[in-house]
Amino acid sequence: MPSPKPQSAKGALAIVTGASRGIGRAIALEFLQQGVSVLGVSRTISDPLESTGAEFIPCIADVTNTDDQKRITEAAKNSGLPLIALVNNAGTLDPLAKLSDIDLNDWRHHFEVNVVAVLALTQLALPMLRATNGRVINISSGAASSAYQGWAAYCASKAALNMVTKSVAVEEPEVVAIAVRPGVVDTDMQKVIRSVGQSAMRDDQFAKFQSLYEDGQLLKPEVPARVIVRLAMEAPRSMSGMFVSWDSPEIDQYIK
Repeated sequence: MPSPKPQSAKGALAIVTGASRGIGRAIALEFLQQGVSVLGVSRTISDPLESTGAEFIPCIADVTNTDDQKRITEAAKNSGLPLIALVNNAGTLDPLAKLSDIDLNDWRHHFEVNVVAVLALTQLALPMLRATNGRVINISSGAASSAYQGWAAYCASKAALNMVTKSVAVEEPEVVAIAVRPGVVDTDMQKVIRSVGQSAMRDDQFAKFQSLYEDGQLLKPEVPARVIVRLAMEAPRSMSGMFVSWDSPEIDQYIK
């Protein structure tokens, strides 16, 4: 199967969920700097993002709400711009709890945000992405393949997200789908770990994240965002279905 034809960045559109802060905001800014307009989805109003030659279109929505999911993709259609990328960045880690203690409604919420919402938006966006040979970038986690005490729901949902990514690759030859581990990034999710993680996590695992923060080793969101946007614009068909780390040697050409 040939690789998707390259798309011109200027005059194109990307959907980014969780765009009001952290990695999502950095991804949106990077797209804008590359001349790609952004439909930025978030639950709250964020500070305006300035750009030259590209437009930031805010969309206040809950990605788990069926009506909002439809409204997001309708807004993309109504923009009049070709959709070249869907970046499913919105996710949740909270609450942290052991398997023996977690409320099943909290477990379901993890899957609604981290898996079902991604699947729903992907389904709705596929007709537009097929038309442009576009890309679906799912923001995953190292927790998809490494278990952390107190993170069972998060780990399981991110593992499921990776399999959704593989399934898109198998079933959609005109679309490239990639799951990306963004690394340990200085975001609100890390604040959750530091503030409430100690009671649920294993001591050594909690200490690792605490040390990364205290030693100033957390990544700035802009670092993985640059790689994610390059993948969203350039990744070939041969990468479809892959789960890659932002700094993996196999994607070295997108890191430079």
